[in-house]
Amino acid sequence: MTAQIRADLVLLGGRVHTGIAANGDALAADASPALTAAPNAVAVSGRAIVAVGTRADVATWDTSDAEIIDLGDATITAGFVDAHVHPLSGAESRHQALMLHDCETTDEVAARITEFVRDLGPDEWVRGFGLSFDMFVGTEASNAPFADAFGGRPGYLLLFDGHSIIASPKALELAGIDGPRDFGNNSSIEVDADGTPTGFLIESDAEMLVTELYPRMPFEQRVRAVRGKLEEFAATGYTSLHQMNMEEGDIDVLLALEAEGELPVRIRVSPIWRATDPWAETLQRMISLQGVGGRRWSIEGVKFMLDGSIDNGSAWLFDADTRGGGLEPYWVPNELFTQTIHALAESGVPTATHAIGDRAVEFVLDTVESIPEHAQQVTHRIEHLETIPDHLIPRFVALGVPASMQPIHAFAQRPDGCDMWTTLLGRGSERAAHGWRVADLDTAGAIVALGSDWPVEEFDARRVFAAAVNRRRHGSEKPAVDPHQGLSRDRALVGLTVNCWASIDRPLDGLVAPGSIADLAVWERDPLVVDAAEFAESRVLLTVVNGRVAHRNEEARV
Repeated sequence: MTAQIRADLVLLGGRVHTGIAANGDALAADASPALTAAPNAVAVSGRAIVAVGTRADVATWDTSDAEIIDLGDATITAGFVDAHVHPLSGAESRHQALMLHDCETTDEVAARITEFVRDLGPDEWVRGFGLSFDMFVGTEASNAPFADAFGGRPGYLLLFDGHSIIASPKALELAGIDGPRDFGNNSSIEVDADGTPTGFLIESDAEMLVTELYPRMPFEQRVRAVRGKLEEFAATGYTSLHQMNMEEGDIDVLLALEAEGELPVRIRVSPIWRATDPWAETLQRMISLQGVGGRRWSIEGVKFMLDGSIDNGSAWLFDADTRGGGLEPYWVPNELFTQTIHALAESGVPTATHAIGDRAVEFVLDTVESIPEHAQQVTHRIEHLETIPDHLIPRFVALGVPASMQPIHAFAQRPDGCDMWTTLLGRGSERAAHGWRVADLDTAGAIVALGSDWPVEEFDARRVFAAAVNRRRHGSEKPAVDPHQGLSRDRALVGLTVNCWASIDRPLDGLVAPGSIADLAVWERDPLVVDAAEFAESRVLLTVVNGRVAHRNEEARV
């Protein structure tokens, strides 16, 4: 006799999208999303889903101690996951920051700085974000257009790519930057013809000379900022975040948050191993950090940066960009990167490698392929892969390497091709036409996990979904960017649920099925029925994390 299903939480809706095809397998790229039944109820016990059925089935479940939430005609799915994001550092750095994403000229930026510093003291720092490279197409990036606006204050503007800054003259002085330096990799202090620094600092080793001088937010304020930001993530439908960095104090912040209560989303933290970190010491540290965590956060995996960005000339390409750059990786010698991945694989530590340029992507694939068979225990992801040729796509499938991608980044491209990304790859070139090949990889059978890379881009889960489908920024009237790379709605749903979990070796937890972890999202509108742009405006009625309600839309009174 089958034991009665006992639940402590039951969600009732109009439909449940389980992520399971009619044949019982996880929904594949060529499978229909249609199900053999029409489920509209989910039962949860503890941290797991114990049943998925119809409203009529609920009468057969033991719900005597359960909270039953009737959500009307709403749609229930697995909770959305952001596969690449920086929530803790972003919550601090973007707090009361100068935002520049909508500025199109250096004059606009200078005016924005002038207004921002109006109430600042003469020695207070200025920090801006989202500066577009496009205003420097055909010229050199420098602090010259902004020096007067800074007014002698220390400060810096982070460019859109997140891999370069323009530092004010005072910031350069405080950092002791008075000329070029050899960092032993593709980091660079840009100088003019006389050898004087222009303020344009490329990649972390150069950037951090300035950014590390910026005063840190007081700890209690930082905790509040992170709490507020995580609640914002949950309110858009996320139940899990893959944090691709770990800053000093992050563990203390997470411990403090869990001392106050439950996190509104779960967080998987992967600390960065930089090319200049001492090798033996860092290897032991990274191994020892694995599994450290709390109730809804844990340290899992290691993040690497094999190259930089196309916009600043630091992406590793097969052929030089139009200014002669892009021929060096961040890890020098690059054989050390291979050695490092192998060492972590031997200890069962998964990795995620930032590889934007085509040569960088190939090198990571070569590295994964060369891992000894006995050490092939865990998944090794590639992050971003902004441009790849045809011959690399089947290798993702053959090697089981997930592609962690952010289609929302593609919108930096302009219809006229006069953006920096296209300019450096070559307008009309094949590699510029091979940008953000989300659909090509998905159709080939690769695991494509979607994310936002916030704070580089907006994080709203519904808008990330819409971007993956429509290849257009929500609300923009600009033409879609490479619309043939847009995903169907059901594949976008898989990319934000099942595939994100598959990319960390837990594919079943991205399903709404008995035995899966009870992370759920409830939407006012059905993402598989309404237009993706309409879904981007849909209210999130409820989220469940670890079997407990994490976000509840008070306006909807659910």
